Amino acid sequence: MTGKRAGTLLELMYPIEYFTLARAWQDLTDDEFFWEPFTTTWSIRRQDQCSTPNPFGAGEWVADFEIPEPAPVPMTTIAWLYWHIGSMPGRLCGIDFLGGTRTMASGWTSPYLTHHPIFTSAAEAVTALRDGWQRLREAIERADDDQLEVTTAGYTYAAESPRGGVCVAGPPGPAHPATHFIAGTLTEIGHHGTQIGALRDLYAWRQIDRR
Repeated sequence: MTGKRAGTLLELMYPIEYFTLARAWQDLTDDEFFWEPFTTTWSIRRQDQCSTPNPFGAGEWVADFEIPEPAPVPMTTIAWLYWHIGSMPGRLCGIDFLGGTRTMASGWTSPYLTHHPIFTSAAEAVTALRDGWQRLREAIERADDDQLEVTTAGYTYAAESPRGGVCVAGPPGPAHPATHFIAGTLTEIGHHGTQIGALRDLYAWRQIDRR
């Protein structure tokens, strides 16, 4: 029988998946994935094509970024947003309060503190998000109330320049129950999933206008 804490989190997951993620991943094409809506748009690019001063990543592909962030922050492509959230649900399963070996304070779930995969196709990105979302649901279903009430420290960012394509982790942050971090991750995924849906709408109407 699902515990009270797990039940609440699962109820939060359902509308995010049904109303938001379904729109973010259903039949997503590579053209939509890489579409840049403005002349100044952050995306994922090969290292030799990147012009932002602090990109994330250390391989052939990197994610545009600039520290400090410009105001306003540039629009991002769907590819950038999938780099940002695509690995989050699967990585959350690797945190100790869900049975993994990582800690929240390590920054394992943050794409700014650890190297998250940079997806170079819509299919690859959608598969990662879908599979991670399913694994997270299963991990929450297995968790009891005691497990989800465990208090742990979060991560922080050090006041240092990025190194090796990621920011530097600071000292452990404030302690919260596991539910705080799980709900925060779900909110982050829902928030950026909504952005993906809006970009898909803009892309679709742009095609109609051209016709």
